[in-house]
Amino acid sequence: MKNSLFAEIALILSSLIVVIPIQAQSDRLCPAQMQKEVEKIAQSPKLNHSRVGVFIQTNGTKSQTLASLDSDRYFMPASNTKLFVTATAIKTLGADYRFATRLMSRNPPNDRGEIDHGLWLVASGDPSLQSATGLKSLVTQLKNKGVKQINGGIWTLTARKGAEIGDSWEWGDLQEYYGAKASPFTINENALNWIVSPSSIGKPAIFAWEEPNFATDWRVDNQSITVGADEPSTLQVIRPYGQKVVIITGQVPEKSEPELGGVAIPDPEANLLALLRQELLAQGITISSDSSNKNSNKAQKLPPIQDLAIALSPPLSELISITNKNSNNLYAELLLRALGDRFHEVLPDDSVLGGLLAVNKYLQSINVPSDNALLVDGSGLSRQNLTTPKTIVQLLQSMASDRHFRKSLAIAGVDGSLTNRFKNTDAQGIIQAKTGGLTGSVALSGYASPPHYREVIFSIIINNSNLPSKELKQYIDAIALLLTRLDTCE
Repeated sequence: MKNSLFAEIALILSSLIVVIPIQAQSDRLCPAQMQKEVEKIAQSPKLNHSRVGVFIQTNGTKSQTLASLDSDRYFMPASNTKLFVTATAIKTLGADYRFATRLMSRNPPNDRGEIDHGLWLVASGDPSLQSATGLKSLVTQLKNKGVKQINGGIWTLTARKGAEIGDSWEWGDLQEYYGAKASPFTINENALNWIVSPSSIGKPAIFAWEEPNFATDWRVDNQSITVGADEPSTLQVIRPYGQKVVIITGQVPEKSEPELGGVAIPDPEANLLALLRQELLAQGITISSDSSNKNSNKAQKLPPIQDLAIALSPPLSELISITNKNSNNLYAELLLRALGDRFHEVLPDDSVLGGLLAVNKYLQSINVPSDNALLVDGSGLSRQNLTTPKTIVQLLQSMASDRHFRKSLAIAGVDGSLTNRFKNTDAQGIIQAKTGGLTGSVALSGYASPPHYREVIFSIIINNSNLPSKELKQYIDAIALLLTRLDTCE
């Protein structure tokens, strides 16, 4: 019995000696093994009813395909759509391109500091324009030129034409801050941010605007209630489409953290005009006649020719960083329309179609067939956008040496939309990628620099799933983590 016990212990020890080197070997992934490992994850039982598309290749002129799974089939790219717009923008408009917002008039101010025939706000859709900086600067420039009064009201002018929202966007998205209208008269990202905090049990939750001065004409209907700390949160903040109303319903647990959100502004042009009037009065400039007076059309017959003030956006190299790192829909849509301005002579009445034409022309220049990317918007909010994982990788390959584009992508576990993904994993800091997500669909595409292998470019997309986005991301992340284990195996 004693001998059999020793024999059993010896057998266990010998097995441990074998297991340790095998485990060490499993951390190393040879290029030839990548396809099989990707398929293992894609064939997970919970993904049986989903579509999984993957394309992984090495970066370089003589690239090597490491894994391909339905890579030539169409998928909804969600916010990976932004990769096409930002890449085309940096190549077509240039890294130094800036949006301009101007205040103009028919004539310079007279000796009394008056502007006749109205003040014109000429806008081009600067996504970065803010009240506290750009708008304030515009009015300060007027004041510094001695302007004290505007005769004839305030008017708007833009060369931009076309729809401000996607005709295939979902109805529920239009009330949310991320579905804000892509208006040429954009300010504060065309949204109002709110904060909801618990009160005492039995009382309505506390609703507050982040900037109350911007919401003076909004109505708040607070039907919420604060409940015990153990109760679930069912908070909903809804803005009926086209109305300046927010309806707060549901329950908010006592002692829970404040919840942050935002609603889209229904009329960005009117909102910008109102904020401009507010700033003019705050700096002591009066307005003798309001542009809302329909009988006053004198200014409309006299277009402006005199620059009085100008506010420039940061360079495009910085704007695409906000677009991609933060997955900002409004920035992407306004960049698409800026691209459309380059095709004004071809499509004078539609900046959106002009922007899509610009994207197609860039894809053709890198030998991507036009039907490999069927896009209808710039943000990826539409479910009608279609492309293939292989096409996304081809696009990323064409941008691999562009430092502005590379810097615009989120870094795993560090910043942007990847701040809280891949934390404390081997992928932290070595994957740069663009995220994407719609209900039932997730995507991740970008670059990975394994410590023991050359850089790889990848696109991973899952569509048509009934799983929560959080769970779908785990499968995508599992595939992405394979890239960190790549080794030459020589």
